[in-house]
Amino acid sequence: MPIIQAVLFDLGGTLLHYDQPPEHTFEAINSRALHAFVRSVVERGVKVPDPDLAIRATVRMAAALEAKSKRTLHSNRAEMVIREGLEAVGIRVPDKVFDTAMAAYYQAISDVVKPVGEDTASVLQEIVDQGRQLALVSNTLWAPEMHDADLTRFGLIDYLPVRVYSSCAGFVKPDERIFRQALDPFDVAPAEAVYIGDKLDVDVAGPQKIGMRAILIRSPYRAEESEEIIPDAVIDSLAQLPGLLEEWDRALETQATVPPR
Repeated sequence: MPIIQAVLFDLGGTLLHYDQPPEHTFEAINSRALHAFVRSVVERGVKVPDPDLAIRATVRMAAALEAKSKRTLHSNRAEMVIREGLEAVGIRVPDKVFDTAMAAYYQAISDVVKPVGEDTASVLQEIVDQGRQLALVSNTLWAPEMHDADLTRFGLIDYLPVRVYSSCAGFVKPDERIFRQALDPFDVAPAEAVYIGDKLDVDVAGPQKIGMRAILIRSPYRAEESEEIIPDAVIDSLAQLPGLLEEWDRALETQATVPPR
């Protein structure tokens, strides 16, 4: 059995690319998805006097709730944000129409998703073959069903039996509870696990706080720099991960067998 028993992955920017500047920024993706939502609502007979106003109200609501989330580490979900944004300008959507429109919203997002690397599935298989357990921990407004469908489409979901999405967990990274929720099914200690993600503040500082090792994967879309947050390792691609984990296993095994002086 390897000393590092569990590997926890971030989703966006680590396994799949959602935010892809400059064309597919989060703001651009969300705007297209909201337009798809409003079109679906209008097609089903709901009166939306000013669609652009409705979208702006929803965007403002999302920004306010995101700012609150950063302060409190409590999570939000797109369905709640959209409902509250529309209600702020007096638009109420029947549940059945709302559900259909949300399907259009999520489809617009999934249409732009792409894998971080073409070899991602083979890398995950290699790590599983090393005897390690894998999980996913993601900060997201969006529904787990959409993310699960995206992971399935790219052949990744079977490698990740434990998936913790902040939109359901009730809190966001770097809150330690979201990492512990992913570790609990494996019955491993934080020191026996590593986390890999593309953001220093949530993907490195968060897991390190509870005693996990944290690996930063460099993003092609932005640079992450900090004098205070130092990852345990930095990699350019997931293909480097299996070798790094084996290297750490050997180092930890050596430490364990060296007698104290």
